[in-house]
Amino acid sequence: MHLSRPTAVSLAMVLALSTLGGCKEGAKPQARTEATATGEAPAGVTISAARLVLPAVRNNPGAAYFTVTNNSSGTKAISAISINGAAKTEMHQTVGIEMNSVDRVDIAPGTSIAFEPGKFHVMAFDLDSGLRPGGQTTLTVQFADGGKAQSSMTVEAAGAAADAGAMHDMGAMH
Repeated sequence: MHLSRPTAVSLAMVLALSTLGGCKEGAKPQARTEATATGEAPAGVTISAARLVLPAVRNNPGAAYFTVTNNSSGTKAISAISINGAAKTEMHQTVGIEMNSVDRVDIAPGTSIAFEPGKFHVMAFDLDSGLRPGGQTTLTVQFADGGKAQSSMTVEAAGAAADAGAMHDMGAMH
């Protein structure tokens, strides 16, 4: 079966949105996951490409994606995430068709971990109504050793990345 590009993009968006819904339903209730204000950013750790995707349906959770790079000589363990404007966050990992909460994500020396759709990601619950597409907020990554790293995070509308990719592909057809 061959699907047209717009149909395939629409199908992908429906699957992605239903995945986020599954994340919410499958998540175990947990205490608020939030980074503390103490500690220093671990040497050699950087955060890049941070974005918060707002939910398509109001009052559903959003999803956060970013990359953490560990250029230090030791393993770094992410123990919590917080996002300004989210009352609660949870780290999740998608394995096959299941999404599981995780308490810790280890990053080996000289490697990066990408929090991205279909892999590790962060669910952001009870989002502040002031978070708007095109805006910015702050991501804080807390490490098991007490250090923390912060990054500016772009706020995106649900489906914005898929829509931009579809428009780019449609332009390439002409």
